[in-house]
Amino acid sequence: MAAACVLVDSAAYIDDTNDSTNGSTAQEFTSTGNRIVVSLWPASPPIPSRLTVHGKEMHPGHDFFQEPKILCAADCFFVLRIAIGRSPPPRYITQKMSDYFIYQPARSTGPSLTLLPHPHPHLFEDDEVGVLRRGDHFTIAVLSQASYFNFVLYLFKSEDWYWTYKEVLVDPPQIPFPMPLPPDHGRGHFQHVTNSVITIGSRGAIGWVDLWQGILFYDVLGDNEDKIHLVTLPVRPGSHGGKALDCCPKPYRSVSVVGDCLKFVELEPSGHRLPGKDPETRGPKLKIDDWTLTTYTNCKITGDPEDWKPDFTVNASAIRIDATMRSVLLRCGMLLRKTHNSSEAAERNLQNLWTCQPVVGLNDEGTIVYLITRVKFQHPKAWLLAVDMANNQVRGMAMIETERSTALSLNYFPCRISSPAS
Repeated sequence: MAAACVLVDSAAYIDDTNDSTNGSTAQEFTSTGNRIVVSLWPASPPIPSRLTVHGKEMHPGHDFFQEPKILCAADCFFVLRIAIGRSPPPRYITQKMSDYFIYQPARSTGPSLTLLPHPHPHLFEDDEVGVLRRGDHFTIAVLSQASYFNFVLYLFKSEDWYWTYKEVLVDPPQIPFPMPLPPDHGRGHFQHVTNSVITIGSRGAIGWVDLWQGILFYDVLGDNEDKIHLVTLPVRPGSHGGKALDCCPKPYRSVSVVGDCLKFVELEPSGHRLPGKDPETRGPKLKIDDWTLTTYTNCKITGDPEDWKPDFTVNASAIRIDATMRSVLLRCGMLLRKTHNSSEAAERNLQNLWTCQPVVGLNDEGTIVYLITRVKFQHPKAWLLAVDMANNQVRGMAMIETERSTALSLNYFPCRISSPAS
């Protein structure tokens, strides 16, 4: 099976049909005895790939409490959290009500879905889970902050088939944070808020990414089992109007692993808020004048901020769109807008679109950045846009579904998989 680099929707879909299967389909029983079926539906970026979950022959009165969640994925290993129980669902869904599974869509012996032992009472956040492939085995690692410098590391090794935990220490940063911390912000210098988890398989390392503070790396295969080192991320003083730490970084920053190197991308929009609410979306009325993408590469990963080398900086107002792509963008409505004085539609500029959540793709040496873009903030229509940073050009687009969110919570992550036979 050929390896493929895809963009996976981080929220799995509940499949209501009985015959949606392919070469990746696998099934397993939950802890409550309900049989579930999981399938991966790969697509070529910027079209997102999906993972579907079907409750086959569910017990009467049982249902999904919430949409299944992909906690992490690496090298054809997916860790899933699925909550099924008696309906109606409780008001609050806790991890105690969930089952955890390891899903392998492209094993040489066929796809598999396996129920994992529940980590209870050691509960953790969904964003704190990472997985490392070790040949036919795997390690699941979870890092949770216990106090200022101390963290708790939870490990699940497939050959042992049980959870362990231990306290670990973090190396202090080599330099102070490059921007002043707001006095009322509540973030201590070592308050690590994990936004995503990455895996560097060639180094046997898992990294927990705080998109402002940096990446905490743990060497799963190393001898120093109680040590974690910090790799800071580029932070430009004055970025985002000097109010970077006052906003959530996920709409503007992300980290990917391309080969043995880290790839970091930052999106910075420029514009301002207008008075009142938008009559169409009923949300804030924002005017976007331009947006800028900057990418960096770090192949040493030592913790020295000088390891980060700038690659490309692209302004949306300078991105080239060839005639064929412009025709596609006009037909789908991305570059069209209605004028106030006419029923005719006029062209909209790329730099005036509401754009967020940049992700570096794993193909083409990390030169392609994918973004979610809308004609305005909270607009129900959205697209995934592929921008070639090396050639300053739009390479592709795909319309995406936004029924589950019209704001900033849509999330796609790059992943390498083996294409299952259909």
